[in-house]
Order: sequence, then structure tokens, then C-alpha cells
Amino acid sequence: MSEEENPVSSSEEAEVAENAETVSDTVNWEEKAEAYRNDYLRALADAENQRKRSEKQIEDARNYAVDRFARELLPVIDSLELALATPLEGDEAVSQFRQGIENTLTLFAQALGKAGIAPIEMGEGRFDPHLHQAIAMVEADGDANRILAVHQKGYRMHDRLLRPAMVSVSKAPKAAS
Repeated sequence: MSEEENPVSSSEEAEVAENAETVSDTVNWEEKAEAYRNDYLRALADAENQRKRSEKQIEDARNYAVDRFARELLPVIDSLELALATPLEGDEAVSQFRQGIENTLTLFAQALGKAGIAPIEMGEGRFDPHLHQAIAMVEADGDANRILAVHQKGYRMHDRLLRPAMVSVSKAPKAAS
């Protein structure tokens, strides 16, 4: 084919090919820019999530740092409560001793309260396996799963269970045969 038969000259063909490459390069750059933008947004979201996780861990560390210490104090409170439950009569010295134990127990309770530790309230006396640990089942009239006796108080630290309450729970009486 001669140049006369071909309406497009070789210089025009070169120019068209060069423009096609420029358009192709522009499209490539736009795709790359969009990919970089997406990568940036993902990295930004990851950094924000990491920041939130770190804040949560710091808050948990602050709220629950005394966990082990608090667990060690609970038997002390149990012993003081047991001493207070012992019936005492007469003698002024014994009365003063009892008053000292009551004051000590109050101070312990206040210290634990400042650390976010509080006894579990028994509420309406229904057994809740999330808050109570049944150590005995006793046949009793009335509804089953009622708390009959609290053997050891349970405690919470903020929203976590520190120790479940040890309780005796009612069960339905066996039917007479």
C-alpha cells in the first residue's frame, strides 16, 4: 500500500499512538491515585481502631488494677463479719472490742467502695447463676430457686463479678409416694 492510498500518514499515526499512551497513562495514574486513597483510608481506620482499643485497655487497667489486692481483702472482711456475728454479752472490754471491729469493717467497706468494689445485693432473693454459687440445695415449701441463706457475700468490681455469693437455694419438696 502506498502513502497515497493510505489517508493517514505515518506522522499522524505516531501522534495518535502517542495520545493513546498519554490517555492510558492518565487512566493508570487515576487508578493508582484511587488505590492509594483507599489504602490511606484503610490505614486511617486501622489507626482509629487501634487508638480506641488502646483507650479501652487503659480504662480496663485503671478500673481493674486492684483486682488481686481486692481478692486478698475479701477474707479479712469475712473474718470481721464472722466475729461480729458471734454473740457477746456483758463486759465493757468486750463491748469496746466489738465496736473496734465494727469500725474496722466500716473502714474496709469504705476503702473497697472507693476502688469500685461493692457487695452483691440479694435483691428479691432469687438465685442468679451469674451472681451466686449454690453450695446447698434445701427442700422448702414455695418457689424453687429462692435464696434461703447467704453463707458468704459476693462482690462486684465495677461491672465485673469479683466473687459470687455462696448461697443455699430452695428446691421443690419431693412428692410423697
